[in-house]
Amino acid sequence: MLALFIWGFALYGFCVMLWRLFRFLMSKSRRGVPVTAVMIVQEGASYMEGILRTLTTAEPFVGRELEIVVIDCGSHDETVRIVEGISRRRPSIRLVHAHGDPYAAMLPWLSRSNRHVPCIFDLRGRVSPREVVPTLAGFWSELGL
Repeated sequence: MLALFIWGFALYGFCVMLWRLFRFLMSKSRRGVPVTAVMIVQEGASYMEGILRTLTTAEPFVGRELEIVVIDCGSHDETVRIVEGISRRRPSIRLVHAHGDPYAAMLPWLSRSNRHVPCIFDLRGRVSPREVVPTLAGFWSELGL
């Protein structure tokens, strides 16, 4: 019985080692142009956590760097708290508070480098939050993955 426990523990350790090696190699082999996803939101507590977790989970498998900028336009729900909580664990997510025009708050991320390709989503209006992840997935694949 003890031998089975030891073999099981060894197998688990081997699987964890392979997973970490895979993630390390994926992060080292990032190629292509980095993508900056800019999301303009207001009252987006119902969908922001799902979008951010899905995008940050998919990033190691995409093979390119992803930066997420969330521009909040004065939300009165839990949107700011949700984005701040996730951004503490993920340095590639940034929260910007827009005072007035959200497009003016977006300019520093659009003009800072020619290397980053912006992908902009205005989630305050007609764009459905369910379209963000599939659109970004298509965007990544079109950039030459």
